[in-house]
Amino acid sequence: MYILYSHFRDRSAQWDVFRVTSEDNVSGSELACWNVVFIINRIVLCTLIFLIVLVTAVLSKLTLILMTSHIYHPMQRMSSLKTLYSKMSYTGSGSTEVMWIWSVLLVVSAPYFFTFLKCFWRLFFKTTKPLTLKLLGAMMIVDTLQSAGVCIFVLVILPSLDPISAVLLFSSIGLIPGIIKIAYPARVDKGNVEKMNLARVFNALTVLLHVGSLVLWGYYVFKSEHFDGASSTRKYVLTILTAISPVLISINWWENFVRNGNKDSTGLPSLKRSMRRRRTKVTVLTSLWKIIMTLIIMPSFIFGVGCENGNNCLLKYFYRPADAYSRLTETLSNATLTDDRNFGQDCVPYLPFIMAVLNIMSSVICFKAGKAACKIVAQRVSFSLPLALSTPVVLGFILAFLSSTANINADTCPLTNFVWNGDPTILFDVIGDFWPVLAAGILGYLSFLLITNHVWSPSKERLISTDKMFVQPLYCGIFLDQSLFLNRRRVEEEFKTHEDLDEADNAVPIPELKNEEGALPENYWSVLRKDDTPMLYLCATMWHETENEMTQILKSIFRMDEDQCARRHLQMFLGIKDPDYYEFEAHIFFDDAFQPHGEGDYLYLVNDYVKMLINVIDVAASAVHKTVMKIPPPTRIPTPYGGRLVWTLPGGNKIIAHLKDKTKIRHRKRWSQVMYMYYFLAHNLMNLNKSRNQKRVISQNTFILALDGDVDFQPKAVQLLVDRMKKNDKVGAACGRIHPIGSGPMVWYQKFEYAISHWLQKAAENVMGCVLCSPGCFSLFRGSALMDDNVMRRYTTPPTEPEHYVQYDQGEDRWLCTLLLQQGYKVEYVAASDALTYAPEGFYEFFNQRRRWSPSTMANIMDLLQDWRNVTRKNEDISKLYIMYQAFLMISSILTPGTIFLMILGAIHMAFDQISTLAAFIVNILPVLGMVILCFVAKTNIQLAYAAIVSTFYSLLMMVVIVGLLLEAVGAGLCSVTTIFLIFVAGVFVVSAMLHPQEFFCILHGFLYFLAIPSMSMLLMIYSLGNLHVVSWGTRETKLPTPTQTAAKPQQKQGKVQEWLGKMGIAGNDKGGTSDYAFSCGNLLRCVCCPQTPAQTEDMRFRAILDRLDDMESRMTTAGGHTLSPGGSITDEKHTMEDDHKPFSRSDDLFEGAGFRDNPAYQEERQEKVNELENPHWIRDVDLRGGAKEYLPQEEIEFWKEFIKSYLFPLDSDKDHEKKVQAALIELRNKVCLAFLLLNALFVTIVYVLTEVNQSSDGSLAVTLWCRPENAEGNIGRIEPISFAFTATFGVLLLLQFVCMLFHRLSTFLHIAASTEIQFKKEIRKKLTGEENADSDIGVEDGLKLVREMQAQDNSDTMSVMSGVTDISEEGDTVSPKRGKELWSKLHRRRKGQDKMNQTLSRNFLKNFEKLQRVMQEDDNASTTGRGSIEGEPDPNQEQPIDKVRRVFKSRFQRQSIATIAQLAQSTKRKEEIQRRASLMERVREVKGEKVKNRWQKAAWRGRMQNRQNQPQGNGAQPRRTLDLGSVARAAKRESDLVKLSQEEKELEHKQQNARSVSETIQEDDETQIKHVTPSIRRRNQMEWPPENDYAVPDMSDNVPLKNSDVLF
Repeated sequence: MYILYSHFRDRSAQWDVFRVTSEDNVSGSELACWNVVFIINRIVLCTLIFLIVLVTAVLSKLTLILMTSHIYHPMQRMSSLKTLYSKMSYTGSGSTEVMWIWSVLLVVSAPYFFTFLKCFWRLFFKTTKPLTLKLLGAMMIVDTLQSAGVCIFVLVILPSLDPISAVLLFSSIGLIPGIIKIAYPARVDKGNVEKMNLARVFNALTVLLHVGSLVLWGYYVFKSEHFDGASSTRKYVLTILTAISPVLISINWWENFVRNGNKDSTGLPSLKRSMRRRRTKVTVLTSLWKIIMTLIIMPSFIFGVGCENGNNCLLKYFYRPADAYSRLTETLSNATLTDDRNFGQDCVPYLPFIMAVLNIMSSVICFKAGKAACKIVAQRVSFSLPLALSTPVVLGFILAFLSSTANINADTCPLTNFVWNGDPTILFDVIGDFWPVLAAGILGYLSFLLITNHVWSPSKERLISTDKMFVQPLYCGIFLDQSLFLNRRRVEEEFKTHEDLDEADNAVPIPELKNEEGALPENYWSVLRKDDTPMLYLCATMWHETENEMTQILKSIFRMDEDQCARRHLQMFLGIKDPDYYEFEAHIFFDDAFQPHGEGDYLYLVNDYVKMLINVIDVAASAVHKTVMKIPPPTRIPTPYGGRLVWTLPGGNKIIAHLKDKTKIRHRKRWSQVMYMYYFLAHNLMNLNKSRNQKRVISQNTFILALDGDVDFQPKAVQLLVDRMKKNDKVGAACGRIHPIGSGPMVWYQKFEYAISHWLQKAAENVMGCVLCSPGCFSLFRGSALMDDNVMRRYTTPPTEPEHYVQYDQGEDRWLCTLLLQQGYKVEYVAASDALTYAPEGFYEFFNQRRRWSPSTMANIMDLLQDWRNVTRKNEDISKLYIMYQAFLMISSILTPGTIFLMILGAIHMAFDQISTLAAFIVNILPVLGMVILCFVAKTNIQLAYAAIVSTFYSLLMMVVIVGLLLEAVGAGLCSVTTIFLIFVAGVFVVSAMLHPQEFFCILHGFLYFLAIPSMSMLLMIYSLGNLHVVSWGTRETKLPTPTQTAAKPQQKQGKVQEWLGKMGIAGNDKGGTSDYAFSCGNLLRCVCCPQTPAQTEDMRFRAILDRLDDMESRMTTAGGHTLSPGGSITDEKHTMEDDHKPFSRSDDLFEGAGFRDNPAYQEERQEKVNELENPHWIRDVDLRGGAKEYLPQEEIEFWKEFIKSYLFPLDSDKDHEKKVQAALIELRNKVCLAFLLLNALFVTIVYVLTEVNQSSDGSLAVTLWCRPENAEGNIGRIEPISFAFTATFGVLLLLQFVCMLFHRLSTFLHIAASTEIQFKKEIRKKLTGEENADSDIGVEDGLKLVREMQAQDNSDTMSVMSGVTDISEEGDTVSPKRGKELWSKLHRRRKGQDKMNQTLSRNFLKNFEKLQRVMQEDDNASTTGRGSIEGEPDPNQEQPIDKVRRVFKSRFQRQSIATIAQLAQSTKRKEEIQRRASLMERVREVKGEKVKNRWQKAAWRGRMQNRQNQPQGNGAQPRRTLDLGSVARAAKRESDLVKLSQEEKELEHKQQNARSVSETIQEDDETQIKHVTPSIRRRNQMEWPPENDYAVPDMSDNVPLKNSDVLF
């Protein structure tokens, strides 16, 4: 009855149709505007990268062709290969400059050198597997063959060919990968033998084409040399080398085309597996070897063997002897080697090296730009396409060079040395001899694209790491575009396998589950979730948040629920794989969630903040879903730490509010974090029924999103954080951009402060090393990182030393990041991920917040600096230079108050010349000394009031500073260090704001920031350190509820002396200073001898007891005149409480001995002990809305008991210990303040004295600038060394941060571009290809938009009655009746739709999914009957697909979604998939319906058998008990828990798993739905069936007839 009453009480009455809405902090139009900006950014970025890759690839190949064309001049030996059968001529002296050879070899060696540096750097920070001789020997052989082939190619073959043939030959280096690809078609399903065989046949044909290309090249070389009458040696050697060198070069990329091996693999797969584990050490050695091979061994072999003059060629190559005549043999074109370095008149002597540097730079830029294209998921457009076009474009440029009548020069240096001998059409004269080149080039180019066809089907992983992107670290120097194609990893999933994790480091303690007892149930793991699927735990900590703040966090959770539900439906029902799929749970950890009570007090309820959370959840849901929604009441679960409320969201996810009782578990934010870390990682993850390797993968993909109770964010922001986590496994935490919201000057100040700290400081930290603090309001932590040694376990350490209270509890988020950094993990800043949080709006609250933050920041940085050896050794992202940078920032922070003091001193002296420097010094130091003294002797409120007053005067003084700076700038112009520095600072801020367009207007608050510099940089620092001993938070703190006091009588005004005597306890006043040891003799004498308790104190205590009793009585009465009886039934009271009941405090007859009474003051002591894990008092609170009551499993109860006992048991209140801690904190405060004040005093004294000496000596210590005007006075045009040193130091730091910000903005733009989907690219592709009616599929973004509309409720009932368009009549200002009609239509729909508020997103989706299936069926029927086409002509009367969709869905969806549905209907593959899933879903529904029916029938039969068994045997027995519907329902529920799934249902669920469809989301109607309680949450208030032996009878379920009332379905 209680639950039934709560159900009716929660249902809104039909007259209750008016709503309160919640507006978003960021409007939908603003989000849409920025989405358009992001799309434009992606288009521009993709276009820019496309041009960069194309231009640099063309430039790299052109410079290489130009350099090789200068080797082996054909004047000394006429070669048809070089001159294209004499149709081409070369300019120059005829000899070969050795510098051209060296420049080509430098181009070849440059990537080897870069690879060596990269891998050598890794050896210092990462541990790798030890080398094996087998692996090292194999790789040395492979790299030797590859280096030999490259050197032969650039030193023998390319110089012997004309430029056109040379360009076409580059594509013939894919033979070995093509052959390996026949054996390992890795991109084809292994289970499909037919497809594998078909792929092998196709790959074999491709290899044949490639072999044909090499044969044609050999034929062309042999024929040309035979035409020239070359010797047989040159003819055969050059022919063989032309065919062999491309084959040797292609060996280098064997690894990318071999399948991934495992422990049992042999041959190439085993070698690949070993290479992947030991790549760093192997690459260091092989890179050195290839450099030696390229620069020494191969040139010595080629020029030593092919030299006519003994060793002269080698001498000319290495030493540049002036008299050594060096001529190569005929095999190398009889070329003469010279080293004159004369490349033309007035040309630089190092032209070949300049071209080599240009080639290397263009290759590096092309490689970096190609990486960026792959990272932003634009591989086809900005990587594959420009690289594929580079060869045809280079051919076009060479033909243009040949067609030019003049040489191409750079200043006075000629770049080209080849021209046509006539008109370019003479090429057709030699087509009969040149056709093998054209055929070989075309065959080689096409077969190479077919071998590397995997580059056209990339993965959808954003921000993919370089190791996953490429097999080898860098590119090949002479085969830039071909090497990038061959090096792009074919199968990215092979990079990490479960076998690799088996031998990973055992830093994370994940045990093997030997016994399945205590393991979580199988249904805890969803069907769509894989081991590497991101699992997010959204953990928000709450305490005393306001209603508006709670609404913001709940709206963010509802957005996540809607987004995750859409991604789930997309995969389950439409069969489209979503690469960004994730799962999440939302948890709210409520500190001090119950009313104040003692340990033995069991009669308490949840506090008002929890009730506020329950009330605003419907408001948040309605605001997100744009329609009125009612979330079902929460499930109430008692726990060892207090309680738990569980809401099921419309998308099927859950919000779990953990209500913490501070008498049972420690409260405050850090202990809440410890609580959920151990619960998710130590209990849930460890108890998964998975293997050790699976748990390791799961822990790496388990993320905890730490939130504050007032944060507002979008699902996109979380996705960006997850992207950064996926990119690098060593990232332990990632934070986003925090935007403060609120109103008032303090919020305006914080907007600018947050902006510059994120723009400059966090960006610099992220680029140079690691971010030191990931704010707890919006940060993502990796589960495996938290589970590592010295992180989560050490985070549970309670403070024992005074500095621990500052470091551990005052800034817990920074301390957690410090632990991660010390353990070797990286903390990153993701600027594209935005979150909004409420900032302090008052001066006092802001100072108290920073009073916690500033000392905690300094303590953690000092901890990091003191442990710098360990940090730099463990953390590869933190170097010694970064430690020095942080140390310098630390020193600057300490001396900032002194610097600001001197600035103010200079401003006073500048504005008021008549005031001496000493007087200005005294005037400035007095308020500072006053603040210091108050911090030691006065209360906090007095300190803050003083700081507020002084801050006001300082802001006025800063106006004077502005005037003085402007005067100095006008007088000195740019001949002033101060002016230049201010222009530089302003320029940095303005440019930074322009690079952050979303936050540009934050710069408008910079003026307020400038005015507040003295207050925030000097007074705030003094206040923070002066109150170092105060360890309370100071924000959101509210006092315990106190009894209502009676109105105080007006006090008579007293004199100053009398008031002072009263405070001392001497005068006869009634306020303050009342002594317990004083009594009065009139009003003149007081004697301090006997204790006296004032009546006012006694009245307050008694009043508190009475109010406590009233509260206890009020708990026994429900609102609205309904009284809850002890048995749980509801009694309807027909008379009001005022008529029949008086509170205890108003019962006058119970006082002063009037009648018998039971003293209620001792009622608490006589309370019976209650098992609060079974039936606590708070769970019966009507404000909890009467949801279901469930219980934890015994295993979880034991976990919480042991965990609380070990780490979270409430600390005992020990007065002596608290006094010792307070004394230690005060001593720490005194030490820190003494050091701080002495350092600043010393700094100020030194600078002040030197300034005075400089002024008294007429600038003897200053440096005069050349720009100083002759009539200038004072320090205009002079530089004071000390002032300039500090100005330059801060300027260098700011410049460094600005440069780092530029790099960080580039990576942010890439991140934004990677996560932005261009919707119309498919339409563009269709237009270009002409495939308008192709059987194309929809993308993920299109599918998600469609699913979101399909699962959304009909939002025609918008949240604002003013949303309509306002029409103003021409006659006057009266409003058109349109708005009134919309209002009444809206109210009517709300009244009509009261019973539909509990609709879930799954139900809405299924309704529309049935409509979608209907569209598919109608389309099939139309195509089957042949309706609409006669002799291939379309029927004009046939209904178009768009019109059909609009008719079925009644034009509810937007145009884009309707077009997506029409596209689905035209896709045969997708249509068959949808219909197959729909039929499977229908079959599952039928099976579940039959099972529910059978359960109810069996329950009814068992109930009848039990009733028959209890039938009386005699006349005097009790009458026979009847069987009611409630008993049948409870029995059916019990049976639904005990009966196992049938075999047919298991088979269907298995099919659904294969089809990525989950039957759990199919929800039956309200009449047929039976709630299935998982073993993780068990009911214990249900009726237990007796043992089976008490009612066991022969099974007659098929023979016993059932009444109609027994069959409920």
